[in-house]
This record gives sequence, structure tokens and C-alpha cells, in this order.
Amino acid sequence: MQYEFDHLVIMARDRINLVAKQFSDLGFHLSAKSTHNLGSSNQLIVLDSAYLEILGWEAGTLPQRQEIANQALGLDALVFRTTNAEECFKVLQEAGFAPNTPQDLSRPAKVGDGIKQAFFKTVRFSQQPIAGLRIYFCEHLTPDFVWVRVDQQHSNSMNHLQSITLESANPLATTRTLMKLLQIEGGDTLSRNLSEEGEAYQLNLANCELKIVFNQAISLAQIASCSLVQQGLPAELQISQAMLIASP
Repeated sequence: MQYEFDHLVIMARDRINLVAKQFSDLGFHLSAKSTHNLGSSNQLIVLDSAYLEILGWEAGTLPQRQEIANQALGLDALVFRTTNAEECFKVLQEAGFAPNTPQDLSRPAKVGDGIKQAFFKTVRFSQQPIAGLRIYFCEHLTPDFVWVRVDQQHSNSMNHLQSITLESANPLATTRTLMKLLQIEGGDTLSRNLSEEGEAYQLNLANCELKIVFNQAISLAQIASCSLVQQGLPAELQISQAMLIASP
């Protein structure tokens, strides 16, 4: 199976309005707030072929989704796109991973002057493939209700998720697991050696680069930052974990 990057989850917990304002102040247009059938709330920053999902629950309420109830504020999950959740589940099982059976997910979506229902199938894990990283796969059954043109218009012109940087105490092992997970052959991996910081690797998906860098100070892998650009131009905007944790 061929996988593209689908979306990066930004965990806002009960600060969803504050985190959304933080991105709005950076010049991003956000989709209307919506509530999933599972009880979580989200707003999207929709890009050309991927998106950032600000995920959480309303202030003053308790989280209804146990899988996110204890997640820390900040860059939270890597979500890869599949065109067939059932087949994805089988392939992951055969590769030795521990996927859960596909789960139905839905939410209302504002499309033009109306409200549509967006449907998804997700493949999550009973045991995450890489300790410290939350990863899952998503099949879009109604993609036109996510990639809505008005939601892709950002005043800062940043419309493409160029790269995501992961930190790991063992970047080679993390990279090899990602390659197995995403069925990436060795020829698609660019390796480079950073003399001071340590080894680093890059995986090239069709629509995004994954950079895995060395950090001896951590025991579990983590998402460090993501980089957004205006497609075809050199200007870059980096969203870091530190920036989000500093959110009011």
C-alpha cells in the first residue's frame, strides 16, 4: 500500500479556543469547530494535501474519549492516509504490528451554506509501533467535506506541510520502524550525518518529509516541530512543541 501523510494532531485539551486563536493570530484560517461522534471537538487548518487538526474538548467539560484524556498539550499524533482501512488493517497485522479493527468516525462539516456529515474510517493501535509517538491511519470517505476551498485560504499564504521533525534517542531504529510501518523501501530514505548533533534520517512521502533526528536527552520518541511553506516559495513557518506548550 502507498501512504501519504494525512494530518498532524495538535492536542489542545480544554484549551481548544485558545490554541485556535494562536493559529489564527499566525494568519491561518480555521474551519468551523465541530464535534465527533466519539465526543471530541476539533478545528482544522486545511492545507493543499494535508491538514493540522486542533483536537480537544470544551472548557469546563471532561474528555469523553479516553484515548486522548491523558495526552499532553502540544504536537500529538502522526496520521497517515490510507485509501482502504480494511486492507490497511490486514497489512499492518501481517507486518507484525498490533492494529485495532477499523473504527467509524464522523462529524458535521460546514460546506458552503450548509452542514454536511464527514465520514472516516480509522485504524489505531492497541500497542503503538514506536514508544512515545501516537500514530494511526485514516481513510476519508467524504474528502470533499474536509478539503473545502474556503478553508484552504490563509492570509499568511502557508498552504503546504513541508516537513515534520521527530526526535529520538535511537533515530535509526525509529526510522526503520517507520519504513516498515509505511512500506517504504530503502531507496526512498535519505541519510545524513550531523557531526555535532548526531545521526539524522529523512523519509520522503509523496506530500511530506519526515525527519528523524538524534536527541540523547529523551527516552521516548517525540514530535518536535513541523514546517509549513507556501508551495514553491522559500519562506517557511515553523510550529514547535515549545511554542504550543507556551500557549496561554
